[in-house]
Formats: sequence, C-alpha cells, structure tokens
Amino acid sequence: MELPNKELQEAFGKVVYALAKIDGKVQQVEIDVLHQVIAENEWAKEVLSSFDKETELDEDPNKIFPKAMRIFRENGSKATPHYPFFLDLLEKIAMAHDGIVPEEQKLLDLFKETLQEPVIQIKR
Repeated sequence: MELPNKELQEAFGKVVYALAKIDGKVQQVEIDVLHQVIAENEWAKEVLSSFDKETELDEDPNKIFPKAMRIFRENGSKATPHYPFFLDLLEKIAMAHDGIVPEEQKLLDLFKETLQEPVIQIKR
C-alpha cells in the first residue's frame, strides 16, 4: 500500500489538532497518544509536525477542520486506503481525556461522512 502523501499527512495533522482542541484545550494525554502512535508508524511524522504547528499557532479548530477536510475530499482516492489508520487515531485521541465529548463526536462523524462519500472524478 502506498503511503499517504505529504499533503494528506499535513491535513490529517490539522484534523487531529482540531479534534484535540475542540473541547477547549489540547490535553497532554492527547499529545501522548499521538506521539505513541507516530512512534509506531514512522512514516506519519508529517502528521505530528502539522499538529505541532497548529498547536503552536493556537488555531481555531472550527476554521482548521473544514479546510483540512477539503483536502481529504480533493484527494479522496489517496486517503481511502489509510482511512482505518486515520479513524483509529482520531478515536484514540478523542477517548484519551475523559472520553468522547459531543464536540469531538461531531468532528468524528463529519470525518467519517467525508471519507465515505463517493469520490467524483471529472474526465477530460
């Protein structure tokens, strides 16, 4: 299986950040989960780099998430093989601090819906 390209990894880092931040603050336990998963998946370092950048900038998760999901929609066929990894990581992060809160569940549902939509390609 081909690894996700840098653009998808960066977008996913933004999604991870939005999920961790949506309940008000990125918790250390969420960061620890991310570091653990990245350590087990060396190829995903760009996800961590993107997450760290967004954390440093303290971006609004409600603005970052839609922008990142647009990249997933545009690269749907490239993201599909990695969907289980991405979703598993998001769920681990959401559960890491006091379980999944409604705001996190909403983002998880939007992520699932976006990647389950059929990808339409325009033939030229």
